[in-house]
Amino acid sequence: MKQKIGIIGAGASGLITAYFASQNPHNEVHIFEKQNKIGRKVSATGNGRCNLTNMNMGSEHYHCSDIQFVTKVLQSFSLQDTLDFFHSIGIITTTLENGKVYPASLQASTVVKVFEHELLHNNVQIHTSRKIESLQPVHNGFTITTAGKEEHFFHKVILACGSCAYGSLGASRDGYELAQSLGHTIIEPFPALLPLNIANKQLHTLQGIRWDCTLSVVVGNTVVQQVTDEVLFTAYGISGPAALGISRAVNEAVLLNKDVYIQCNIFPYYDIHTLHSLFDQLLSHPKKSLEFALYGIMNNKMPRVFLSMAGIPYDWPAVESCHNIDAIISAFTSAMLYPGKPRPFTEAVVAAGGVDVQEVNPATMESQLHKGLFITGELLDVDGDSGGYNLQFAWSTGAIAGKNA
Repeated sequence: MKQKIGIIGAGASGLITAYFASQNPHNEVHIFEKQNKIGRKVSATGNGRCNLTNMNMGSEHYHCSDIQFVTKVLQSFSLQDTLDFFHSIGIITTTLENGKVYPASLQASTVVKVFEHELLHNNVQIHTSRKIESLQPVHNGFTITTAGKEEHFFHKVILACGSCAYGSLGASRDGYELAQSLGHTIIEPFPALLPLNIANKQLHTLQGIRWDCTLSVVVGNTVVQQVTDEVLFTAYGISGPAALGISRAVNEAVLLNKDVYIQCNIFPYYDIHTLHSLFDQLLSHPKKSLEFALYGIMNNKMPRVFLSMAGIPYDWPAVESCHNIDAIISAFTSAMLYPGKPRPFTEAVVAAGGVDVQEVNPATMESQLHKGLFITGELLDVDGDSGGYNLQFAWSTGAIAGKNA
């Protein structure tokens, strides 16, 4: 008799779990997805190009209460294992900016189609439009009940439901609730990797401007994170790669009611001596206001905004402001932005929090509470930086669970 394996969730970790579980001819593998198609979130990643992983892989790019858990997972199914796997199923990869690895087609849909082909070829039974209502441990296995009251028995079950981030693609709290119903501890999720609300209303007038900045997250009096990349100024605050890069640290501090602000430097590629020389030159022009004199070095909406936030009159005569040059430069290199409450999960690419990793064996991804139950991917209390790290964790945990189930 074949061993029946049920996988709940057909996202990244669910798909790779099904692949490896189906490599054993003694397994009968079923995968359940509440959406009407598999891999919806995978199809949206990397702006539709699917940022599979990153060549700069390491546990330092992850956030977890036990970082050794992540280290063990990445050792068990590594970056190289991931690249070898995709090449083995016919997906050639290419490395682009900042070590990001994509399919050579630069189409996320290719990845989903190849997975679907492999699973069907390996006789995996794919059940779409099947929301799982309950998961009950029974003798020698588990019973899964769908919202349509279908009951299925499985010897082993893998929870690969993902997190509650990206609700527009079907994400929900279902996975947390199923894990919690079996006694697992849930670290309360909060949105990570998403745009930031900024309380400084002057900043909102820069809506639509893209500008490279250094953003430093200051909690108390300590810089806890710093990112230099493009910022997209919005009607509510900031977005773009730099904002997403610091969003986890900012939101965590806000939710813990810590004293936090973001220091913004709009001249990340200039040293202070060069800036002094340039500002000296710009402010020497007679008959120009301070604001107008600075048009020559930045977007012409920026001088008024950053000077106003620093309390410096933008209509000062330029030549009379030279004696305040340090304060003027500081207005653009040390602007203090105050974050508001986190934006909703619907805008988050990733959620922090999830099932406590202390309750999962990193060597197998099997639950420490229930033999035969495995938990993978973003459902766990592990989240990575932007740049392919979260997908790598999904591939690694899914592959480990699939092999050990």
